[in-house]
Amino acid sequence: MNEKGYIFPVVLVFCLIISMLTAHQLFMYLGEKQFLADQKHRFQLDQMIEKTSSELLLTLKQDNVPASRFEFREGVVDCQMNRTGLPVIELKLSAILKNLQTKSVIIYYNSETKTITKWVEGTS
Repeated sequence: MNEKGYIFPVVLVFCLIISMLTAHQLFMYLGEKQFLADQKHRFQLDQMIEKTSSELLLTLKQDNVPASRFEFREGVVDCQMNRTGLPVIELKLSAILKNLQTKSVIIYYNSETKTITKWVEGTS
């Protein structure tokens, strides 16, 4: 039996398999890292809009005029207020992170009952 050259191909195949598994794990890690970064930014946008909306509603319940811009460490939220009907106020919130990701929300607020009647997300 001629066993010359038997070990070298086995070691090459083994190294190839290990390299492929390592590359696969690396790509999985990079994908998860990007996913987590996107989720973090989405959470920051949601948090900024939630804080701004609660501040606006508190101001409107006291019958005061709310601010048009709210600044946070992560970015800014711009607010536009329109009276669509007699008791209904339309509040458009546009959140912008420092990395320029955006999210917009329109809130319809009834000034007589002092409640939110409608919340529309994903508007531009």
